[in-house]
Amino acid sequence: MGSKLAKDTFPDGSTAGDFDCFGPPATVDGDFQTVKIADLGCFTQDGKDTNKYYHGAVVQHKSKKDWYAYFEWGRTGAARPSFQFVACRDEQDAQREFASQLHSKNDRRGQWVTVAGLRTLQACAGKDCYLVRPMATRSTGLPDARSIKINDGAKPKPVAEVETGKKKAAVKKGKKVDAHTLQLLTDLSVATIAYTRGSMADESLPTQAAIEEARTILAEAQKRLTKVGDDVKKQVKDKELIAMTNLMYGRIPRRKALRAQPEEWLLTKDNILVWQNDLDAFESALDAIDIDPVTQVDPLSELNIDMEYIPPDSTLGKKLYPWWPAATANRHSYIGDMKIRNLWRVTRKADSGKLDKAQAKVIKQKTKISERALHQPKTRFDLTPTARKQYTASNTALLFHGTRSVNVRGIMKESLRLPKELVGVVITGAMFGPGLYFADDWKKSAGYTSLNNSYWSRGSGAVARRGAFMFAMDVCLGVPHVADQAHGFTAPPKEHHSIFGKAGVSGVQNNEYIVFDTNQQEMRYLVEFEV
Repeated sequence: MGSKLAKDTFPDGSTAGDFDCFGPPATVDGDFQTVKIADLGCFTQDGKDTNKYYHGAVVQHKSKKDWYAYFEWGRTGAARPSFQFVACRDEQDAQREFASQLHSKNDRRGQWVTVAGLRTLQACAGKDCYLVRPMATRSTGLPDARSIKINDGAKPKPVAEVETGKKKAAVKKGKKVDAHTLQLLTDLSVATIAYTRGSMADESLPTQAAIEEARTILAEAQKRLTKVGDDVKKQVKDKELIAMTNLMYGRIPRRKALRAQPEEWLLTKDNILVWQNDLDAFESALDAIDIDPVTQVDPLSELNIDMEYIPPDSTLGKKLYPWWPAATANRHSYIGDMKIRNLWRVTRKADSGKLDKAQAKVIKQKTKISERALHQPKTRFDLTPTARKQYTASNTALLFHGTRSVNVRGIMKESLRLPKELVGVVITGAMFGPGLYFADDWKKSAGYTSLNNSYWSRGSGAVARRGAFMFAMDVCLGVPHVADQAHGFTAPPKEHHSIFGKAGVSGVQNNEYIVFDTNQQEMRYLVEFEV
């Protein structure tokens, strides 16, 4: 049995940097016998906002080789948390002390329940049950704890082996990247990681598995909204939505102001889209950070894209630079004129041929198309004559999609995402259901970017010293269904291929177009701009 040292006291003659930490980290509740480091979180206790954390680790003194169980606790993000060492006979003794203490904070204080279809622990009355937070990186614990990195559930990166001296290192070589593109990709990676760390109460990064679990919770929360109704006052009092929210924050230590009003952070219709966008940014940060130092990839191969800068004086640039700023009816006059900083052509290799199939399906039906997008180029200067006919026949338009800057990298790699499950509910920012949204007026899409005066983002997720970003994408609209009002569509009605939120008809000021099949859109250009 170990011997507890006094709280906030290091072993004689030792400092925080004198100890080695070990993996693997805990990733699930109740399993501490086979791991050597764990991060736990307690978001609420008896309905009160506590947002506390508890960290444990099996550690060894670097020079003396003595073994200890180390524990640390406090409010998530605390500058000076409490800590305690437990001196142990050997590694096995330290493992027992570590596991016993974490069980006492975790599964011995809770009861197993199902929330959002997930098996989890719920605190017993009067107890503060800590849930395991699966962290890819951590800012808690002793300094060496930062070296323990794992991304449970991570997607494999595209790599190939090459000889580097005596050892083989994984590397993926691709075409040479131009200077404008390389600088952009570097800036986006750095900013996305910084945004994710800044969004967390403790600057850690959640694992891919934790992010996927959070997406499941969001889908279940939207299902619950269909039963609770559209009234936010009722939503913030709903016990199931509260339980889902607590589980989200218990797993992912996202920053939340102390004593914030429930409407500001609970999983209501006003907050779900914000969580969805943040989870996409968190995943992109995981992909960008160096979890595996052996794996080296060039930026385009890592994203599986072709990308090149378009100079203003190039043949394509002379067409695009004037067209983009002019593609507006100026209904959002508070957004000034667009000044293009940079333009890129972007092609996602994984999307090759998908749009062609969607277009062929529309053309085969030989249906009459009466609604077409506005502000299109007079001639699609970037298409062959044959492709132009196909685009016209299938009602494929070059449309805009604005996004926060920290989401750009993830969209280039993963494309635009549909939610994990399509639920027919209207939420703030998606009034026609959980589809992929586009506009034919760039000022409409600008409201979703990181411009300081953007309507939805309010400057959130910007990249230092860079402008805002917007995609232009080819979207196969086919026969659009004109919505008469906000409605939680999960697919277009029969014999239609998209939803058309028509200005002056559907309760919107500018046209917006929604598709529910990712094969109906293909990335074409990315603009960096200011107003």
